[in-house]
Amino acid sequence: MKFLESIPQPHRSEIAKAISKPEKFVNMLSIQDKRSAKMIKFKMNDEQKVLLKELQEHNRVIILKPRQIGVSTLLRAYAFWSAYIATEPVQWGVISFHDRSAKHLRRMDDKFHKGLPKILHRQFAVSNTVDLEFEDTGARLSSYTAGSRGGTRSFTLTSVHLSEFAFYEDPDELLATTMAAVGVGQVIIESTPNRAGDAFHRLVMGAPENGWKLICFWWWQHDTYRVHVGEEFERSAEEDAMAEAYDLDDEQIMWRRQQIATLGLEKFRREYPACLDDAFHFTTSTYFHGDDLAKINGIFFDGAERRYEEAIENDAYVMGVDVSAGVGLDYSVITVVSLSTLQVVYQYRSNTVPPVMFAEKVCDIGWEYNTAKLLVESNNHGHVVIARLRDFKYKNLWLDAKGRDWTTTVKSKLDAYETLREFIIAEIIETLDMTTLMELRSLTVEKVTPEAPKGLHDDMAMSLALAYRCTRDVPRRVLRRAKENMLDDFIRSRRVGRRKDNPIPWERNE
Repeated sequence: MKFLESIPQPHRSEIAKAISKPEKFVNMLSIQDKRSAKMIKFKMNDEQKVLLKELQEHNRVIILKPRQIGVSTLLRAYAFWSAYIATEPVQWGVISFHDRSAKHLRRMDDKFHKGLPKILHRQFAVSNTVDLEFEDTGARLSSYTAGSRGGTRSFTLTSVHLSEFAFYEDPDELLATTMAAVGVGQVIIESTPNRAGDAFHRLVMGAPENGWKLICFWWWQHDTYRVHVGEEFERSAEEDAMAEAYDLDDEQIMWRRQQIATLGLEKFRREYPACLDDAFHFTTSTYFHGDDLAKINGIFFDGAERRYEEAIENDAYVMGVDVSAGVGLDYSVITVVSLSTLQVVYQYRSNTVPPVMFAEKVCDIGWEYNTAKLLVESNNHGHVVIARLRDFKYKNLWLDAKGRDWTTTVKSKLDAYETLREFIIAEIIETLDMTTLMELRSLTVEKVTPEAPKGLHDDMAMSLALAYRCTRDVPRRVLRRAKENMLDDFIRSRRVGRRKDNPIPWERNE
């Protein structure tokens, strides 16, 4: 770095090491304490440490957060460090949803620089309310306001931070413009939730298949969100459930109680979410009850495949298949359910695979899971998949009593979803991936059948419903044999385990 040449030789190597790692550099910065308004040294909290690590590993990052946990501050410190150590004229942009917050984020740069040891101070070619440019490298930090004329169209930015993205007037258009301006550079989106079904919600629900690394922070993870309680404090039944679900102590419960008394429950859930269900809470008539879905364990998967369990030789399986055009819009989805446990063991989700190629994937997974019984929706592109499966001589396709493929109508769709709802209410389904759970939570009934709100998807939910609907048409002897085989395998494994624990049938006297 050019400016290091001005530093005395004895200190040059030490300073180069100190500024090369963002963890060390950030510790040298100063920030304004919100309580005292005084400048203090930047000491990262746990969330900021996690975020800083992720920023160095991913190029497309989307952050869902509660209010006031220091995410924006950390992101600005990271941008300042990136520009500070740059050897080329990189350009970091921050876009906020109104002018005041954009300028506030830009002022942080000046405070960061001022708080550095004097030996690290640099000369600026430009320093005003919207731009800061280092004189020696031309590296620049700029702020913009979402919706302002011109926006980022006039510049080629190296990296961009989109602040409070969910509150932009036209987030889709601004994101498209930003991505074009940045190219292969880093794009970071952060926001508190705003509305179910908006652009931010869609990006969150599309991760990681859409190429974004999703990072979620919940209010109960932030250590300062607590209030002292007196001896008379007593939890309500609802607070007991919250405490058990998130391992909360009384001080956290008291803080939550005070915030709800101030903001109201609905706004609190949006501003300080405890989970994805809080973040994008639906107030309309949802098809599945939130309490029933809360009993299902949600897990995250990376990539198109979600493999819960490998195929077991003596088990039998069913598959529900929902087919799309594979042109980047709706998703084609496979869901495999074990007949011995009635649990989901595999899912696949992609919106870029054309139906002809998707048929090969369906066939491969069907054969892998012991020639599973396939219920494939025949509507639209499903005809292509079914035809290909027959070309492949796949023998275990679902047919109705008249030998016809499944066609989704109002009646058959309700039939499938009602079957799924029975399994959920009976607490049979133990685990689902988070994307599937969010789709189930978002399903609403505007007319007759469950539908995803505008802008969201329901392909995972539909595939799941088809899979469980398929279980109803499996002969009882197949179900019985699968369960018996699994029980026999379990007994044999226990016997083998006992033999290994005691390999000889007598005790040895030493």
